[in-house]
Amino acid sequence: MSKNIEGKAKIANTYRVSEPIVNFKIRVRIAQQKSRLVELFKTEEETRDSNFLEYEEKILSWQEKIFGRFEAQFYADSKNCATKQQKQYHETITEKNITGSRIYTYIDDDSYFPNKDLLTKPYKSHLSRKNASALPTLQNRKPFVERYNKKVIDDNPGDTTIRTNHYLHRDSATMYIIVDLMPNAKSSSYDFDDSQILLCTITFDKIHRSLTVDPDFTYQEPYEIHGTDMNYDYWIEHASEIQYPQDLETEVKELRGQVMQKLSYREAEIFPQIGLPPANRLRIFVNLDIMSAHNFPYDSLFVTYHIELPKYWSTDQPERLTGRTQRCSMTKGSANFSYVAEFCIELNSSRLEDEKSSIAWPWILISIASLDSWTRYRIEGYAAEALPATSGCHYLTLHTWRPVGDFLNTLRRFFTGGTYELQDLSYCGIPAMYDDTKLEKANLETVPNGQIELKLNIIQQSRSFIDGSCFKRDTFERLSAGRLMNSVNDVLEQFKAARERMIKARIMNS
Repeated sequence: MSKNIEGKAKIANTYRVSEPIVNFKIRVRIAQQKSRLVELFKTEEETRDSNFLEYEEKILSWQEKIFGRFEAQFYADSKNCATKQQKQYHETITEKNITGSRIYTYIDDDSYFPNKDLLTKPYKSHLSRKNASALPTLQNRKPFVERYNKKVIDDNPGDTTIRTNHYLHRDSATMYIIVDLMPNAKSSSYDFDDSQILLCTITFDKIHRSLTVDPDFTYQEPYEIHGTDMNYDYWIEHASEIQYPQDLETEVKELRGQVMQKLSYREAEIFPQIGLPPANRLRIFVNLDIMSAHNFPYDSLFVTYHIELPKYWSTDQPERLTGRTQRCSMTKGSANFSYVAEFCIELNSSRLEDEKSSIAWPWILISIASLDSWTRYRIEGYAAEALPATSGCHYLTLHTWRPVGDFLNTLRRFFTGGTYELQDLSYCGIPAMYDDTKLEKANLETVPNGQIELKLNIIQQSRSFIDGSCFKRDTFERLSAGRLMNSVNDVLEQFKAARERMIKARIMNS
C-alpha cells in the first residue's frame, strides 16, 4: 500500500474471474486538478494550463498495446529494432502512422519493469561504516572483470535455468498503464523518467483465475499524482461490457467444444486398454532397484548387472537386460545407489504342460567393482540369485565373493589395482553355453566380501489368469521344486567329487 501526502490511499485488490479474460476492459481518466480560483472564472477550462496535459481518457482491453510518444518516435526508426517484437512494432507504427498517446500501455511481451525503490535515501549500516576503517587496504588487486565472470546476469533465462536456480515462477500475465506528463513545450529541465508515471498495474493469474488491480478501482474519490510543476487527478473504472445470456451460452458451447477436442486428442494418444500377451505366454514385468552395498573395503563402488535368460525365455528389449549403476562413495561402510531399472521377459507357457520338460528360472548376475581417483580398478565381488517365482515385492540380500590369487596379486590389488576377474559373468551361476551335466568350480579360490541389497517388484500377466485354466499353484510349485532339485543335485555332485578326491588322497598317502 502506498499513500500520497494528500489524497486517497492506493491499495491493490484481487478479483475472481469467471469469464474469459479477453472480455475485460478498463477505463482510465486523468485531468488537471481544479484550481482554488475556479470560481473567479467563467469556465473551468480557463484555469487549466494548456502547456501540460489537460484531460485524457482511454478504454483499454486486456493486453492491448497502446504506444506512447517516445515509443512511437523510437520504433519508427528501423535501426532501433533488433528483436522480432520490435520489428513488428516498427511495421505497425509505419503502416498506421502512429504518433503516440499520453496514456499508453506496456504488455506482457514488453521488457518493462517498474522502478520500486524500497528506500528514499542512501542508507549505510553502523557495521559497514566500522568495517570501512577496520579492513586493511588490499595491494595489487586485479580489476573486477578479471577476478569474476564477465557475464553474471542471464538476460534471457530458459525454463531449465529457471528451474535449476529455483526461481519463483507463476503462470501469470501483467499489463502496465502509464501516463506521459511531459509538457508540450519541452525543456531541458524535464526528465523523461520523471514524466513517465505508472498509473495502474493489472496482473492475471492463469492458474487461480484471479485478477489483481493495483491500485483498486475508483468509485467516487480519485487518486492523485504529483508531476513536475503540475498535480493531477485520475480515475480507474471497470468498463467491461455486460454479457447477455445468449452470448454467454454461445461462448460456453465453444469452450466446451475446445475442451472435448483436447480430451479426444489425449484419449487418442493413450492406449485404450492394457495389452495382453499372446496365447501360451507368461509375461513378467520386473522393476529392479539396486538399493545399497555394505561392508566393502574400497570406495567409489559401482554395480554391473545382467539378467540371464534360460531356454524357453525371451524378451523384446535385450538391451535392458544389462546395465551399470553410477559410482557411489561410501558413508559409514554403506554406499546407497538407488538405481532403478525395468525390463519385461516372456516364457513359452506351453512347455509347462509337459511334465518331462525342465523349466529353469531367470537369474540375476551381479558384479561390483571400485574405481578411485587414481584410476585403480578392483573387482570387489560377484553374486547370483534367481528371480522370485511369485509376484509382489521382494527384498534380496546378496552375499558376494571374489577370486583371489597369490601374494603378488594381493600387493598389485592394493597399490596399482587390477585383480583376477571372470571373463564371463554367467560363470557366477551356470554358464549359458555349458551343456555338461557336471560343473567343476573347485579350482577357483575365492574369499567372501560385502553384501548388496536389492528390491524387486514383479508383475505376472497371462491370458490363462482370466479363466484360471493354467498356471495353478502346482505349476509354480513345480517350478520352485525344479529350482530346488537343481540346487540339491549341484550339492550332491560337489559332495561326490570331494569324496572321490579324499579317497585318491588316502590311497596316495598309504
